[in-house]
Amino acid sequence: MKVLIDSSSWIDFLREGGNRQPGVSAALKSGTALLCPVVWAELMSGMRGKREQEALKIIRQSCGWIDMDEASWDATFILRTAAKAKGVNCPLADVMIVACAKRHGAGLLHRDKHFDALLKLAV
Repeated sequence: MKVLIDSSSWIDFLREGGNRQPGVSAALKSGTALLCPVVWAELMSGMRGKREQEALKIIRQSCGWIDMDEASWDATFILRTAAKAKGVNCPLADVMIVACAKRHGAGLLHRDKHFDALLKLAV
């Protein structure tokens, strides 16, 4: 199964290495790692220095890409509405990432408690 890797997992992977994030290592080795525009924007906005710039270039070349198409935006709205109705308050970016992963039939690798709540609501 393809897996969208959230920035929370990428950051741990980059800082701590593959031992801390074996799921990231496995997805990279098997060719199942995915990025989406929201995760990429988060990674790029947090980039510090030339070393991280080079690491992100390698990550981008090593991963598949899934877009936020119209169906992903529709899924974002539906999921955000469901989350609010259940009292789940989380960043819009997290809702977008879950909606994009679900829309494209991908799993989600993360280290963020918001995703656990959102994944229970996502259809």
